[in-house]
Amino acid sequence: MALVVQARAQNIYTDRPTQTTSSAIVPKGAFQVETGFYLLEYSVATMQPNGNSKYQYFSLNNTLLRYGVSERFELRFSQEVGKRRQVIDGNILFVNDAQVAPTMFGAKVGLVKDNSSLPDIGLIVSAGGGIFEETQSGLLTDIRLAVDAPLAESLALSANLGMTHNNGFENRNTFYTLMFAYGLNDKLGVFIESYGGFPKVGQSEHAMDAGLTYLLSSSLQIDVYGGTGLSDSASNLLLGFGLSKRFLK
Repeated sequence: MALVVQARAQNIYTDRPTQTTSSAIVPKGAFQVETGFYLLEYSVATMQPNGNSKYQYFSLNNTLLRYGVSERFELRFSQEVGKRRQVIDGNILFVNDAQVAPTMFGAKVGLVKDNSSLPDIGLIVSAGGGIFEETQSGLLTDIRLAVDAPLAESLALSANLGMTHNNGFENRNTFYTLMFAYGLNDKLGVFIESYGGFPKVGQSEHAMDAGLTYLLSSSLQIDVYGGTGLSDSASNLLLGFGLSKRFLK
């Protein structure tokens, strides 16, 4: 998360823990690791009177690797390992084995940077599929525009607009994100975010989250966050934490 306070201090810029991807590029020659854990929980209707059923997804590890090729171009690789379970009235109905999500390769391009008349704008393109994955999602693509604009000395507005596909181009989802981030001091930042999607098939999903980022050093950041759904089809609960580290050559 590229906070205004971080940009001023030339600290690490991350694309976690928010749903919003920043327009900031990893510096040329730098290698960055962003990794973490999260839990998603959905309420599920049951046939039992007064039954309480929950579907849970645990991301045991979601990792994004970034490498700066130039001041306006970076390469990206992401991978996730997760497992699912269903709980009815406090009893675990099933737990599946850990599964590897689709492997994604991509790039981020800085289209506009340090222009006094325009916000910073980046284009992120990713694609992936069944190299390591076990979810049978077919070819996946993610294309998004990222916009970052300072509103005040320590306040920033960031937004994404994009589209994802899975199973080739059979299933499409148009999505948005909108985030406000504030630097409380040179190390601690807070954010609040709204995001959602409009799939080709099924109901739209809308949710929000909020969290904290803390700089342990200029190249090491930790984060914690939580959220909830704003529509019936979205998750009821989101909880997560993570760590990001930059390695300079």
